[in-house]
Amino acid sequence: MQPHGIPIPNEIATSLREAKTQRLIVQINGYEIRRGLQGSKTNGSHIVIGLSLLKKIGQSLDHSVSVIIKPDPEPNQIDLCDELLIALEQDNEANERWKSLTLGKQRGLAYHVSSAKREETRIKRALDIAQKLRTRSLHSDTQ
Repeated sequence: MQPHGIPIPNEIATSLREAKTQRLIVQINGYEIRRGLQGSKTNGSHIVIGLSLLKKIGQSLDHSVSVIIKPDPEPNQIDLCDELLIALEQDNEANERWKSLTLGKQRGLAYHVSSAKREETRIKRALDIAQKLRTRSLHSDTQ
């Protein structure tokens, strides 16, 4: 699956980078999310979004959207879904290991859990992540 992005004009992206702003609060048609400013030679500066987010806000790839971006005042904050919060609260070893992970790794794992549509799937993923944290068997763990 290829990610989809919202292009950021060069002058805005340059201004954000000069201010050393990497994390943003992004409002898409009034729906607020946290994202990182991305960039590549082929795609330029952009904010990555997915089809599931577009569906959630009632949009599709062929529609224009209204976008407001501003620097994230709490760039280290990671939004955890209730299922992952509970799993980490109930497993001290997993919680301690969670705290030792980089912010990027935490964001990725949190997204993996919260991106599930069904509550049952989020619970299953949260418990799986907690177990892998406790046993040091995440994909990135070396044996």
